[in-house]
Amino acid sequence: MNEKALLIGNDINNATESYSWLDLINGLLEYAKIDRKLNQVNKPFPMLYEEIYLNSARAHQTPESRLKKYIASQTRKMNPNQLHKSILDLGIENILTTNYDLSFEKTAGLEPKNCRNKGFIKESLYNMFRFHQTQNHKIWHIHGSQTVPKTITLGYEQYSGFLQQMRNYVATGTKGNYKKKDFLPLAKRIKNSDVNYESWIDLFFTHDIYIFGLNLDFVEMHLWWLITYRARVMVENRFPVTNKIYYFYPKKYEQNSRHKLEMFNINGVETISERLQGNHRIQYYERIIERIKNGI
Repeated sequence: MNEKALLIGNDINNATESYSWLDLINGLLEYAKIDRKLNQVNKPFPMLYEEIYLNSARAHQTPESRLKKYIASQTRKMNPNQLHKSILDLGIENILTTNYDLSFEKTAGLEPKNCRNKGFIKESLYNMFRFHQTQNHKIWHIHGSQTVPKTITLGYEQYSGFLQQMRNYVATGTKGNYKKKDFLPLAKRIKNSDVNYESWIDLFFTHDIYIFGLNLDFVEMHLWWLITYRARVMVENRFPVTNKIYYFYPKKYEQNSRHKLEMFNINGVETISERLQGNHRIQYYERIIERIKNGI
């Protein structure tokens, strides 16, 4: 039986926080001194962020580091809720999150000042190896952490660079990329039983992954690449993959999400609906947590 890992998005914060992603964007527009009437319709956030940054850089010579520090400062205001404790209480060691905030660490009793990157490779921009160690958990901040604003993954440029790093690590190897170690392609490491879990990416091929609270739109190109690559590995029998990936979603959004659910299913991700009544997110996620606890 495979070990478990979780991949958790920002919606668990939305269950209690009044500060939303839209609030963050509007605050960023104001901070960057950009007209808040900027058209946001049909613009994937990584491209919208590039527009905000380029406008601010041209008009006000704003360095990108200032924008990321602003975003980090806003996430520091976020506080844990009961879901963070329920998730930790599952006893699953590896928790992957796209969130920049330290709610899991705070819940586990780790002070923000003590949240240091324990990754084998000490990255300064990307987040393949970055994690914080609590007493019982590894918290992998796969989109960056408020502790190091430069690592916060926002724009199309950084997403593209991230994907390039990931593909090297998984498909071709990393010879010369890192001073500390060269990684053989993941296929060879799995065949040689030489997977040391130095990156969260390894878990996608070895652990049962439970995904919830994460919209996973197609703009998350690095995660969709990982999902499609894994599917190709399985259908082409490149190397043995026996783990399962589960994606939980609200039943009421099923019709509008049909296109995405179809892509999950063809890529070997099992989709599981759960009822969300009104805006009662706490109850919705508690039911998902209970299903994971009971083996679905």
